[in-house]
Amino acid sequence: KMLRGSCIRTVRAGADAVRRAAAGTARRMHDGSEPIPANDPRKQGPQGAGDKPYEAPRFKQDGPPPGGFPDVQYERQSTQTPNVPSVVIIGLSVAMMSYGAYGVYETNRERRALKQEKWFIRSTLVPLLQSEEDVEFLERQKKKQAAEAEIMKDVPGWKVGESVYHTKRWVPPPLNDQNFNGRWGPAE
Repeated sequence: KMLRGSCIRTVRAGADAVRRAAAGTARRMHDGSEPIPANDPRKQGPQGAGDKPYEAPRFKQDGPPPGGFPDVQYERQSTQTPNVPSVVIIGLSVAMMSYGAYGVYETNRERRALKQEKWFIRSTLVPLLQSEEDVEFLERQKKKQAAEAEIMKDVPGWKVGESVYHTKRWVPPPLNDQNFNGRWGPAE
């Protein structure tokens, strides 16, 4: 019922506004002033001359170019490939592969030279390193034999430093706690 009443009031107010507009008695503006009548010179064109009503500037409509758009090409266009003889293609392929093989050859040669240089340096240092190891080994053997003599002094017939192996070849001593001492290097 309330909704129906508001609709009726809205329709009546709209009808009253139409009647007033037809009679030429428009409502007052919100500030209390009268609205500008249709024949007022303030509502004329931009120059204010004549009794033409104000017209908005006209805009140019975009359209096709003169003569229309070009046709859309939907058919396949075959491109003309240059006619290169197969001998040229094979020759270029062989040339590129030869250049690549030459690069591999040069790289391998350089690697081989570096490897040989490294081997030469190491083989030069081996005698020096071996002599240092021999000196350390002899020092360890002396300490080991001194400790063995001290421990076995009460055992009759014990020969200090005698090999337990029955051979005339030199056999490196086994790594045990007497000559290894839990680390690599000379015993202290």
